[in-house]
Amino acid sequence: MVVRNVPDGDERDKDVANAIRYAVDNGAKIINMSFGKGFSPDKEAVWEAIKYADKKGVLMFHAAGNDDKNLDLEPNFPTNFMPDSYDTMAENWITIGASTRYNDALKASFSNF
Repeated sequence: MVVRNVPDGDERDKDVANAIRYAVDNGAKIINMSFGKGFSPDKEAVWEAIKYADKKGVLMFHAAGNDDKNLDLEPNFPTNFMPDSYDTMAENWITIGASTRYNDALKASFSNF
């Protein structure tokens, strides 16, 4: 199933939350989220959708981003961490970073980590 909710880099939190819930309600077992942003005006809606997917056993993959940032210090939203803590919201969440073309280094120079 393909659900496109991020048209040309203009992701809106309500659309992200609705897409996650739609995918879960229509039988998705895996959700790939290859988008992210530094600021989110309605994080709660997305967090609730992430928790909903987690409770339904859906595996979620999220792109780490391409800004060479430490995600412990500068989150790339959506994130799996609760605000102001290192507690996770979802057990079924994997953040994916980029590797080099020839796998000669652990991460690509531009990849968030």
